[in-house]
Amino acid sequence: MNVLSVEEFLKNYHVYQDYARVDIDDSLSSAEKKVPLISLTYGKSGAPTLLITGGVHGLERIGAQLCLSLMNSFHERLMWDQVLQDMMTKIQVVFIPLVNPNGYLNTTRSNGDGIDLMRNAPITSLEKVPLLLGGQNFSSRLPWYRGSQVAIETKFVLDNVEHLLQQTSHLISLDIHSGFGFNDQIWFPFANSKKQFTQLNELHLFFKLFEKTHPYHIYKIEPQSKNYLTHGDIWDYCFLNFKKDTQVYLPLTLEMGSWIWVKKNPLQIFSKTGLFNPIKEHRLNRTLRRHRPFFDFLLHSLISNSVWSQFDIRLKEQIQLEAQSKYYD
Repeated sequence: MNVLSVEEFLKNYHVYQDYARVDIDDSLSSAEKKVPLISLTYGKSGAPTLLITGGVHGLERIGAQLCLSLMNSFHERLMWDQVLQDMMTKIQVVFIPLVNPNGYLNTTRSNGDGIDLMRNAPITSLEKVPLLLGGQNFSSRLPWYRGSQVAIETKFVLDNVEHLLQQTSHLISLDIHSGFGFNDQIWFPFANSKKQFTQLNELHLFFKLFEKTHPYHIYKIEPQSKNYLTHGDIWDYCFLNFKKDTQVYLPLTLEMGSWIWVKKNPLQIFSKTGLFNPIKEHRLNRTLRRHRPFFDFLLHSLISNSVWSQFDIRLKEQIQLEAQSKYYD
């Protein structure tokens, strides 16, 4: 199987069916254009699960491209890698490479109805959010429009997450974006409140293990609330509404710093996609390479989830104080 572009993927997703269970929703398709929503599931149903999503904002094309690149490489390895084949008897991996196909194809942040999908979930911030940026219902012609109802694309993600949390004891989701900044960041909830993330102990032990394994990693790790608050965050809604008390769920967002690319090629600021994506081919290739160690860590950490999700109750207070100091003080 050759590596597919996003456009080819939308036409040829059937090539993945030899290893993946492919779920298709044609609600967005029309007589003129076939634009399916697609999820691909690998591995053991009900096992600890990794969910990778991309393309929520169509203008941030690199999110879908990276998600698809990770999936293509993963699929290729399954053909010959016996270690990976054995791993997939113990975990499940789900990809939704293109959450917002109309936005991607039309090069817009929003979907075809002008809705910003990351402001569209039925959840309202508990605190004051930035004007417009935090989500608005004034007009679909303005950015960050929340919409009057849950969009088809949002519902597709929500349904997938709810289904996974009905089956598994452990779920990690990684939603891939790009945005302003010089650092690649990993955010965790909440986006609707400055309250501490309620699964902070497990998250802290998870990233402590990552930092010990990859001491020179590239990421700035922090709660999204340290950057800004929003209405309608998909991952807040999933965590607060679908997770059971006995489950471990870490909703993570990879926010790639687009100023890294603009700084090295200032002229791309005049391109519609230049503010959010690497334009030069060698920078695109480097971006598609640089996040593979974290993806591999996610796979291995799910198989060994007891290392970070189970701890001596006598150490709970110590772990919590350490986590609070690291992420909130």
